Amino acid sequence: MKKTLLLLMVCLGLACKKKTVNAEDDITKYSWPLQSATVSPALLINGQLETDFKTKSASQACLNHNYSIEFFKSGNFAFGSNGPLCDMISYKNATWVKNGSQITLNYGTGSSHTIQISGSVITDKYVFEQNNTTYTVTYIFTAKPK
Repeated sequence: MKKTLLLLMVCLGLACKKKTVNAEDDITKYSWPLQSATVSPALLINGQLETDFKTKSASQACLNHNYSIEFFKSGNFAFGSNGPLCDMISYKNATWVKNGSQITLNYGTGSSHTIQISGSVITDKYVFEQNNTTYTVTYIFTAKPK
């Protein structure tokens, strides 16, 4: 009886082993919610230096309300958010192409942008200048099964 119980516990332990997600293989099987947006160097927001661009910046209205990227098998992609007025941003002919660890986003407006994927994480970097200072925002999206 003890051996049977021990064998059952070992089998259950092996069966419950968490599978590592490698969303790189098929990015269309996942939605990609934004986990973090960090700005460097710290940005002066409402009188305080902040690095949390997701919840503290003027963009937080969209970024902090289920902001995500969705890739479709048709080769199209879309950004989504349920924040106020966020549904007004739309790229009608937006397409994506994956080449190794790079995903090129073509916005259908003549401009494109490349993001990086590694396992279940997409990293996007955006650089802007404000008051003669160059800032870099690093966006981290993680795979969530659809």
